[in-house]
Formats: sequence, C-alpha cells, structure tokens
Amino acid sequence: MPLPSNRHLEAFMALAEARSFRIAAARMGMSQPALSQNIALLEAHVGAALFLRTTRAVTLTAEGVEFRRHLADALPALQTAVDSVRNFGKAPARKLRLGFLASAVVSYLPEALTRFRNDFPEVEVTVRDDAAEGLFNAVHRGDLDLAVSSFLPHGGLDVTFTEIVKDPFYAVMRHDHPLAAQARITWAELVQYDIIGANVGSGTRFAVDAAMREHGRSMKTVMDFNHFLAVAGMVDAGLGVSALPLMNCPRPDHPTLRAVELVDPVVTRNLGIITGNRDGDLSGYVLRFRDGILGVRPR
Repeated sequence: MPLPSNRHLEAFMALAEARSFRIAAARMGMSQPALSQNIALLEAHVGAALFLRTTRAVTLTAEGVEFRRHLADALPALQTAVDSVRNFGKAPARKLRLGFLASAVVSYLPEALTRFRNDFPEVEVTVRDDAAEGLFNAVHRGDLDLAVSSFLPHGGLDVTFTEIVKDPFYAVMRHDHPLAAQARITWAELVQYDIIGANVGSGTRFAVDAAMREHGRSMKTVMDFNHFLAVAGMVDAGLGVSALPLMNCPRPDHPTLRAVELVDPVVTRNLGIITGNRDGDLSGYVLRFRDGILGVRPR
C-alpha cells in the first residue's frame, strides 16, 4: 500500500497538537475545509477514524493515539532527511531559542540538549538564562521559543506554563547556626533571623510571598539577589539565613552550610516549561525539545 502524502501527515500532527481545526488550519496555512479534507483522506487511507469531533472539542481516538505515537518520531526524521538534502553545504537555516533559570540549567539542559542535537544536528540552538519574569516576557514577545522557569502569574501574557516538578523549600544556614541542629524548621522560627532572599520578579520570591500572605505571616529580607549562588555566598559569610528550593540547596556534604526542611507551611516552587500560545509559535522542533525536557529526571 502506498504511504499517505506528507501533507496529510503534517495536517494530522497539526490537529493532534492544536485540538482545534481553526488553529491547526492557520498553522498549516490552509483553510479549515481544506484541513478537514486532508484529515478525511488520511482516515480513508488508513481505514480508521483518527479523531472524535464534537461541537465542543476535537480528541484523538485510540487509533489516533497509536498513529501519533509512531508518527511523532517518523515525521521529524523524514523532515530532517529532506532538509539535509535541501540545505546540503549551506549554513543552518533553522534555529531554536531557549531560555532557562540559572538554577534549572544543570538539572535539565545538558541531557535534553544532547538528545535534541543528536536528533537535529542541523538546528542552531541558542540558550540564555534569566529570572522568571524575564523568561515569561521573552516567550510572550516571541524572543524565545521555549523557556524553563519557576511559576509566575501570567494571565496577561500569551503563553502556557506546563508544570514539570514541585520543588520544596528548605532553610539554608551555616552549620554553627542555632537552628542547624533541628530536623525541621518552621517559617516562624526562620523569620526571627536576617533573611537573605530572591529578587522580586523571581518565581522563588513569588512562591514565598504568596505562602506568607496565605498563612498570615510576614517576612522581611535584608538582602535580595537574582542568583541562588549569591544567596548561598552571603549565608556562608554569616550575614543571615535563607529559604531556597531544594534544587538550589547546598549538598549534604557541604563543608559549612546545611539545608533543613521547612514546614508550617510546606512551600513549593513550581518549575515548568513556558511556550507561546499564538498560532505558529510551536514548531516541531519546539515540541520535540519540550518532550525531551519532560523526559529528564532532574539531577
């Protein structure tokens, strides 16, 4: 049996991702009737309904899920083969622009980027780090294709935040601090000391401030920094204590610092992936890198 046309396959993947004929048609640069015809021809070719269409939603059938599972790898590989021949001897024309929190770079970037480069060596990848507020705005403006960030409210931005992990906060202090011998520390105990915190506009600061408001507590910082290493450096110098997400805490074998679980309340920083919502924001390369990030176990 001959294979379906590449156009039909691309139409299927566009609709499987968008779950909307309007959005998928715009991404494909065709009319909605033309998209519907492509999908109908593909379903006739494979001999199965791939989508369930209602007045409210478009969902994949079991056959559609299975078809997408196989096509997710096969279609990008086919596109890579075509692009490799078309651009043979030319400078790479395709780019992927990524943004990361500095605190998430080591945990997520190396493995995901290695996988992506192995699959798409022709794509030029650029990476920059920023605070959460900067990353959300950069994806909204279209300056970045994807970012890994802690959560911030983003109702006014045309982006989607997909959570990866909840990262609990721990108290960080010197080994010789009066609280360092405790197995757990409450926020009420911690705020009795000088607090070295994260700058406003960071996901770390948002999570802490939101939790303090919710539980009727207050916390005043004596220093604020963008980078968690600067916070740890000030704590190490004996200038105060801090509350950091576990991913950013010193290791148990650190010679001078200790991280202790914070309770009452338990506070988490929600780490996730930011992608754009506008038509055309999500290329196949962006989706593949997003899927690669979701498959990484943080270090």
